[in-house]
Amino acid sequence: MEFRQLRYFVTVAEELHFGRAAERLHIVQPAVSQQIRRLERELGVELFDRSPRCVTLTGAGIRFLPEARAVLAAAARARAAVRTARSAAPASLRLGTSAGLGDHLDRLMGRIALPRALRPSASW
Repeated sequence: MEFRQLRYFVTVAEELHFGRAAERLHIVQPAVSQQIRRLERELGVELFDRSPRCVTLTGAGIRFLPEARAVLAAAARARAAVRTARSAAPASLRLGTSAGLGDHLDRLMGRIALPRALRPSASW
């Protein structure tokens, strides 16, 4: 089971139309149908009743929909947590130099007003 399949399933369930779901997902309709069929094969149930005029959720589809939404919501929360942690990480500045600069580098770094968090903890 893939997140993509769950996203496609939820979109078709909301639209109750494969073509409109495909438009909303910005993909072609056969790709949506194919992924839904793969999901149904994996689960061993049909999630939709398909007729030429309408698409409806089966009993299994009705039971699966809130669970699929919960999985997608949990994945979104996990992505948001990582983004928050990444943006909260302290900034660092790394300098590379040759050994030939010696005292010149020390004097230069002494002239730069660095925030305490960026000041070197050891001698250059």
